[in-house]
Amino acid sequence: MAVIIRWISAIMAVLMGLPLLFTALFQSLTGTGYDDRPVQAISENFLEGSESFIDEASAERWSVGYARSVLTPDDIDSHRYFLGGFLKFPAQEATGVVDDLCVRAVVLDDNSGRGAAAFAWIDGIGFMNADIKDIRAKLSDITGNGKLISINVGSTHTHSGIDTQGLWGNIPKSGRDKNYIDSIVEKTAEAIRAAYMQRSEGILYYAAKAYPEMFADTRNPYSIDEKIHLFRFVPDNSKKREIYIANFGAHPINLGWSNSELSGDFPYYIEQAVNSNSNADFLFIQGAIGGGIHTNMGEENGIDAELTSYEKMKEYSLIVADILADLAKAAQPVEPILNVAHAQVDFEVNNFIFKLAERAGLCNVSAFKEDGKIYLTSEIGYIEIGKTIKILEVPGEVLPEIVYGGFFSAEESYNGTEYPYAALNTHFESNDDILVFGLCNDAVGYIVPDNDYSASNEEGHYEETVSTGSASATALSKAFEELFSSVNNQ
Repeated sequence: MAVIIRWISAIMAVLMGLPLLFTALFQSLTGTGYDDRPVQAISENFLEGSESFIDEASAERWSVGYARSVLTPDDIDSHRYFLGGFLKFPAQEATGVVDDLCVRAVVLDDNSGRGAAAFAWIDGIGFMNADIKDIRAKLSDITGNGKLISINVGSTHTHSGIDTQGLWGNIPKSGRDKNYIDSIVEKTAEAIRAAYMQRSEGILYYAAKAYPEMFADTRNPYSIDEKIHLFRFVPDNSKKREIYIANFGAHPINLGWSNSELSGDFPYYIEQAVNSNSNADFLFIQGAIGGGIHTNMGEENGIDAELTSYEKMKEYSLIVADILADLAKAAQPVEPILNVAHAQVDFEVNNFIFKLAERAGLCNVSAFKEDGKIYLTSEIGYIEIGKTIKILEVPGEVLPEIVYGGFFSAEESYNGTEYPYAALNTHFESNDDILVFGLCNDAVGYIVPDNDYSASNEEGHYEETVSTGSASATALSKAFEELFSSVNNQ
């Protein structure tokens, strides 16, 4: 009976949404109905970061705070929520809870007096820039010089979370539940505020090591950050818990296509193990996962092939937790230097599916028209922690070759051309550690090198269907090069 009700509801949603769908289709095809660039709306609640960068630490200790909040709604058994990540018809509705969805927040302060940076990652498929600006608005009283100069909100990209984008409902009806989004905004702002207020002094350590057996790249060319990165904060006050911040790139997609229950996937179970084994708080920050970077839960990692996908994911999480414990022992102190810079970037929207979703109002995003082209404005970030740790904040699922190199040549690429920019890691020294904080401050989809972009949805080019279009990578590369230049010229 429940299945029949789902089908009837989905069909009714489509029928009732036909006028909206036809309007969206017409506007997408003709380029009509778009406003001009909204100057004020773009800059509102955008934070530029540090007024100036420093090369030497001015304090001996970091100040770091942590907070966590559960996002699982109380009415999950009585209210309809759609899962984000698998495009189905009828859309996949949440039927229960495996484990809690959460938001975890850390605030870092180098005690230079220039201000602190907040990092909050949500268990969800993606969170839109307009919603993140709503979070920043709620923190305006602790934002500004000497306070929070950078507020960064990202998504773990779990495919077993509630739809936080709007793409996964019974289209043309959005899968976004406004009350749930409002709850995330409120709880994330509260977590950041609590982390800011609960900062304590201590030493920040860092370690990273390549574990190629832990990851799989499902799209050629093979390019991947094989490292697991760990920041470990040890407070001077022995009564306070340590804080682990882990960063690596892998899709939390392990409960599979048929799952209908909420789960934070591997970040949740890594957290449980870190809490138990190391008595530490935990934050997972997603990395460069474009091109289908996945967890490798094969037998080469000691994971029994007979286990269910859920059981394999839990085993994988325990392995990562053990790796983090080893990295924590090997980690070296990081000088209290925190430099942050943000910039706005325009992405041309020429992917018809993305244009149609925007015109239908599925997501909280507004495109605009300029010089005959359609754009949306997002943002990027560049962060230096210590002297050799360099972090690129990317507003989507970037294909790793854009950062780490390994592009297809003209002969190998789909379009028969060279990618016009160098890999972003070429802008740094050989001893620098280059990290990506992915799905950070927006969720604009996959960012695919222009020379290998195909709009045909043929085999090996799935990522293009969830992308702003064929120029997203060059927009990103150009924006980062301009940001690096502005920082270096300070």
